[in-house]
Amino acid sequence: MRMAGRVAMAVLAGMLACGSMWAQDGTPIAGPTIQIGAPQVNQQRVMATVTGRVTCSDTQRAARFATVTLIGTDPGGNGNGNGNGFGFGRRVTARTDIDGNYSVQAEPGDYYVTATAIGYASPVAETATRMRSGASAADLLATLPQVHVAEAGGGTANVTLDRGAVIQGRLQWDDGTPATGVNVSVQSTTSAAGAPSDLTRVVSQLGGGFGGGLGGFQTSDDRGVFRITGLAPGSYWVRATMMTPSADPNAGVQRVSSIVMYAPGKVRRTDAETVTLKSGEERDDLQFVLDLSALHTVSGHVGATDQGSIATGVVRLTDSQDSSLSRMGMIQPDGSFVVQWVPAGTYTLAISGASNVAAPAFGRRQQNSSASSGTSYAPFQESLTVTDTDVSGIGVTLTPATGSQ
Repeated sequence: MRMAGRVAMAVLAGMLACGSMWAQDGTPIAGPTIQIGAPQVNQQRVMATVTGRVTCSDTQRAARFATVTLIGTDPGGNGNGNGNGFGFGRRVTARTDIDGNYSVQAEPGDYYVTATAIGYASPVAETATRMRSGASAADLLATLPQVHVAEAGGGTANVTLDRGAVIQGRLQWDDGTPATGVNVSVQSTTSAAGAPSDLTRVVSQLGGGFGGGLGGFQTSDDRGVFRITGLAPGSYWVRATMMTPSADPNAGVQRVSSIVMYAPGKVRRTDAETVTLKSGEERDDLQFVLDLSALHTVSGHVGATDQGSIATGVVRLTDSQDSSLSRMGMIQPDGSFVVQWVPAGTYTLAISGASNVAAPAFGRRQQNSSASSGTSYAPFQESLTVTDTDVSGIGVTLTPATGSQ
């Protein structure tokens, strides 16, 4: 019986797979086809070939092994909803050969065309910096080269790259030794000083970057020397970013914080040297002194009006004249806090997220029962002046937030 049942099931499965059944005399019995699982849909995409050549304007020769990118102009990913989340459609990349030629398969549609090569400025960033003040993202997009990819004939797009400007210099510590392994980058004064946010965003999303594309940042070498290439013409601030250990004895692991200083060694962006470059210009005399000994520590204790013990929260110092300068510290379980690397000046001391429930230890989850029974405290802020010495003994008293348990 078991064998007969298995044979019957096999025969039935075979008939179902074929989509029809037969009578005893061999004539087929018409009936619907039974399909197991989701129907198969032909998703083969139509592709076309895009070709072109990338040339260097300074040599009039081929840009060898440059990267070419086609970026769909349709934010929805050519209407199929598969956009990449950057506000534009699909991206297709190709690499040029030794003659500067490239060939790539792309779906029919409209694309922006750009290319990158080490030492050369991004066409997107160059176009943005050369536009008139107050230009919008729409103005930028209207000026970028485009290619229409036809289903039958494909398309052709050539790109010319301009030699980028260069900033080179040397970093040293306050004791005169080379500052090695420090990250150095540039920031466009135009984008930071009020350029339309949508323009800055679109430049970044198209892979332009006001900071020079492939050469936007470097790490100082064993001599403290750095060299940033491929910059579009414009004005820049040069920044050094140092990763320093943070004063958090209860963290369980050593945490680090980033300290930014601007050439020629200023902590405030408003005091930074502005470096203005023309197309292809090289600036190689930037000297950078990183004097961390001139920075101070601010410490104190946070209490509560309800006699509660503040066990967690954030203490932030923001410079009253330059909001780009900010330092942060965490409130410890005993209510103490330490904020490091603070230069002399006047600040707004702000406390937020304060609670009498200690933050969980590193790698552990907060217990829901503890979180629900805790008391949160209202934000607090006051003015604080730091002179040429450390500041200690600050006392702050917080009040429970409205509706807090």
